[in-house]
Amino acid sequence: MKIFHSSLFMLALACSLLTSCMDGGWGNPNDEQTQQEIGNKYIKETHLVTISQLKQKFKAQISTDYRDGVSYKQVTEDLQIKGYVTGNDIGDNIFDEVVIQDATGAIIVAVSEGAMYGYLPIGAEVLIDVKGLYVGNYGMQAEIGVPSTNSKKLTYVSRMSRDLWRNHFRLTGGYKSIEPEVFADGGAPTNWKLDEDGGKLGVIKNVTFRGADGKATFANPSAGAGSKSVYFNEYKGNTIQMYNSNYAKFAANTIPTGKVNVTAIVKRFNSGWEFVVRDINDIQEVK
Repeated sequence: MKIFHSSLFMLALACSLLTSCMDGGWGNPNDEQTQQEIGNKYIKETHLVTISQLKQKFKAQISTDYRDGVSYKQVTEDLQIKGYVTGNDIGDNIFDEVVIQDATGAIIVAVSEGAMYGYLPIGAEVLIDVKGLYVGNYGMQAEIGVPSTNSKKLTYVSRMSRDLWRNHFRLTGGYKSIEPEVFADGGAPTNWKLDEDGGKLGVIKNVTFRGADGKATFANPSAGAGSKSVYFNEYKGNTIQMYNSNYAKFAANTIPTGKVNVTAIVKRFNSGWEFVVRDINDIQEVK
């Protein structure tokens, strides 16, 4: 019996220690232990610029189509940005990207890594050391990453490796819920500027979807890789669209037929706007 009770005690102790370890590693993505384990704890806030200032420094590259010239440049001076996570891959509609926003604007950070939402939740404050990384654009949307060359031998800024990313950011422990800025209401024109506001968290209010017939879905999950663009009845042409990945968790959901408010990362896509919702909760039916 002594052996039996001793074994139970050791088992309980082991479970207690395991639970403690798990709580420290995964319980709170902003706690001190996680900050030390994920990212670069040695990054200090010494050469901070705003996102707007960073975009201004690399305005020539951000405004150059990669098909027409060099659309990226490496950061060679000590520069850091700090902002809050407004977009991650929790709904599988945003992938290999995290979106950072401060009081002056937003920028996409391209990373070849999945499930980043696990340690970069919406609202977490992130300090990024951009020295050595590249600033440029994809579809004229400002982006941080590394050069990548496509099958046509054209080079643009794209995803950095997981290890490189982990060396260039640090969680500060700060948290702030960014409220979406109104992009437009109904059919009213927007006052957002493509070059300044691209990438921000926004909301378009009181709109209806084209082609919503009670059967159409947001995307085509059975089609594999790819996406589906959905447009709004209130806007003519295709300059404002909602982007939906076939891999999005809500891809098979039926498109609402009534009025909705859509909160999304509002990216610049060449000369138009692309709404990228984070998960199905970003689409609210108006009652």
